[in-house]
Amino acid sequence: MWKHINGWDKCRDCWFAYENGVQHVNSLHCYKLGIPISSLNVPVGDFIDKIKDYVAKYGFFPFPVSLLSKGVIILYFNSKEEMMRAIKELQNYVKEPNSREKFFFNTFVNVNWIGGFNYRRGCPEYDKKFGDWRKWPSSTP
Repeated sequence: MWKHINGWDKCRDCWFAYENGVQHVNSLHCYKLGIPISSLNVPVGDFIDKIKDYVAKYGFFPFPVSLLSKGVIILYFNSKEEMMRAIKELQNYVKEPNSREKFFFNTFVNVNWIGGFNYRRGCPEYDKKFGDWRKWPSSTP
């Protein structure tokens, strides 16, 4: 389902640690910026061209998930500051999502929103083992 734009080389180690019940330090420095495809102000292909220098992936959701969300583009960052710079650069390409889309991402991905962008730290599965990502320490102890 996913098409990758550049690689994020941190997932493998982080996921291996997760499967062994350990929160990997990579998750503390992993900021994922989600852009619902239906929130784009431009065609998907044009936006993909715009983000070609970012580490990202995108995918279209199959039925029945597509009833709630067409799909998502996810950009990866090492810090909140990097993510905020990207939001500023890309904000003209993204509009507010509809309430159905917000419900989907709030419920199944546990995100915060800045305009049409949603974001979180680490993978949603991490929340089940290590608590809500909003309460994780900002760096390693």
